[in-house]
Amino acid sequence: MSEVASWLDTIARIFHWIPDLATPEQVQSALREILDDPGLELYWWDWEQERYVDVAGVPTPAEPRAGPGMALSRVEYETRRIGALVHDARLHDVPEFTDTFLPLVRIAMERDRLHRDLVAKLDQLNASRLRILQAGDAERRRLERNLHDGAQQRLTASLLGIRTLAVKLEDQPELARLARGAQEELQGAIDELRELARGLHPPLLARDGLAAALRAGAARASLPVELDLDLPRRLPVDLEAAAYYVCSEACTNAVKHARASGVWLRAVEAGKTLTVIVRDDGVGGACIECQDEASGLGGLVDRVEALGGTLELVSPEGRGTTLTATFPVPSGA
Repeated sequence: MSEVASWLDTIARIFHWIPDLATPEQVQSALREILDDPGLELYWWDWEQERYVDVAGVPTPAEPRAGPGMALSRVEYETRRIGALVHDARLHDVPEFTDTFLPLVRIAMERDRLHRDLVAKLDQLNASRLRILQAGDAERRRLERNLHDGAQQRLTASLLGIRTLAVKLEDQPELARLARGAQEELQGAIDELRELARGLHPPLLARDGLAAALRAGAARASLPVELDLDLPRRLPVDLEAAAYYVCSEACTNAVKHARASGVWLRAVEAGKTLTVIVRDDGVGGACIECQDEASGLGGLVDRVEALGGTLELVSPEGRGTTLTATFPVPSGA
C-alpha cells in the first residue's frame, strides 16, 4: 500500500473511531490510537479564560509545551484559536498530516466545543428556570400562610362577632336583617379567600403529598373527576408541585373552556418516571401556544421543562382534550 493510501485510511478512521459528540477524553484516546502516538496530548482554547485547557478541563499555566521528540501543532483558523495538539515530531514530515489531518481535527474540535458550550448554556438556563420556579413556589407558600394566619383568621373572628350581634338583634327585625346580610357577605369573602389561599399552594400537598392533594382537588371539583392513582411514595417537592399544577390547570380548563361533562385523571410513578394524564370529553381545540406564556397552559411549559419533563397536548376539535406531562424522577428520590 502506498504512503498516501495509508494516510487516507488513517484519516478515514477519524470518522469511524471517534464517536459522535465524543468527550474530550474519547477524542484524545482515539487520536492516540489512530496515529499510534501514545504521548499525544490534546488541548482546547477556552475563550472565557483565554487560555488552553486539557481534556479534563484543567487550565494549562501557559501555552502547551512539547517535550523531547514531540512537536506542537496549533489547531486554529485565521480569526480564532480552537486548540493545540502535542504529538510525535515526525508527523510534521508527513504532508497529509498538516494539509488534511489537522484541518479535520480542527473541524471535530470546533464542533465539540460548540456542542459543549451549548450544553453548558442549556444547563445554566434550566437551572435558572428551576430557581425561578422554586422562588415562585416559596412565595406561594408564604402568601398562603399569611392569608391563613392573618386575613382569614381576622375575618373569621369578625364573622363570629357579627353572628353574636345578629342573635342579640332578633327583636329588631331591620337591624337583624342587616346583620345577617353582613354575615353572609363576610362568610362569602372568607370562602373566596380560602379558595384563593388553597390555589396558591395547597397545604395538603406539602403535608400529605401529591395523591392526597389530587383526591382533595377531585372532591372539590364542580364536575366529576375519575382518578387512577399509582403513587406509592412521596416524591421531591418540586416534582409533586409541578404535577399538581398540571392537573389543576387541566381540570380548570375543562370546567371553564371545554364545557366537559367529566374528567379522567391518571398519575403513575413507574420506572423512574412520573406520568400525569388528564383527559376530558369537552369541545377540544385547546392550544398551548395560544395562551399567555406566563399563565394557563402556557405557564406550565416552563414548570415542566425546568424539571426535565415534557408536556404534550392533544385536543382535536369536538373530541375532547388530553394533557400529558412526563417527568423523570431523580435518582435517590
